[in-house]
Amino acid sequence: MKNVTEVLTADVFDSGKIGAAIAQIMALPLPSNEKTALLQGWSRAVGARVSASQYAKVAASGTDNQ
Repeated sequence: MKNVTEVLTADVFDSGKIGAAIAQIMALPLPSNEKTALLQGWSRAVGARVSASQYAKVAASGTDNQ
C-alpha cells in the first residue's frame, strides 16, 4: 500500500483541494481499493469529509474496473 504523502503532490494537502486530490488519485494506475485508501488517507491528513459519491467516483476509476 502506498502512503498518501508519497503519492500526491504537496499542493493538494488542503481541505479545500478535494477536487485536485481526487483528480490526482483517479489518474493513478491502481486498483480501486488502493485508490479509495489513498482518498481516505488524504481526508484524514487534511481533516476533510469525503462523500460516498466521491469515494464511488474514485473507486470506479480503478484498474480493476476498466
